[in-house]
Amino acid sequence: MVEKDIIAKDLKIKHQAIFDLGELYKIMFRWFAQHNYDFQEKEYMEKALPNDSKQLEIAWFGRRKISDYIRFHIDVKFLIIGLKSTEVEIDSIKKKLDSGSLEMRFSAYIEKDYEDKWVNPPMKFLREVYDKFIIRRRLEDYEEQIHDEVYELMNEVKAFLNLYKFQTVET
Repeated sequence: MVEKDIIAKDLKIKHQAIFDLGELYKIMFRWFAQHNYDFQEKEYMEKALPNDSKQLEIAWFGRRKISDYIRFHIDVKFLIIGLKSTEVEIDSIKKKLDSGSLEMRFSAYIEKDYEDKWVNPPMKFLREVYDKFIIRRRLEDYEEQIHDEVYELMNEVKAFLNLYKFQTVET
């Protein structure tokens, strides 16, 4: 049976301001591709709000095969409330951006025996021995690696969102 070791759960980024949702998508998609994650958008819900704005709920998941026994997962959930298109002037150039309240939650975990090869009772016991004594150090290294990766992705998002804070933006 697949065993999940949760490394990070619901790490949060909140941002209320002007940003470029399309560019944020591209940056995150590029990050998943550069780190060899298979990436899927598993949920996209859009709801119209009364003041000509939208509410978006989006769920992504990325997974990467490390071995026949180990697989990394990074899940990202977006909640965007009050999303509106807005025109701004940055360095005397007009540009269409998005404004609203953005909340993102990041979770990371490691799946062990994701192909269900060690399921019957004797094999399950052997798997526990394998995990605790044979590959324990390697599993610790994997935990550190995926921990670093989820924080790297979050830092990439934070850096992107900060770009808009430091530019002169006039609406």
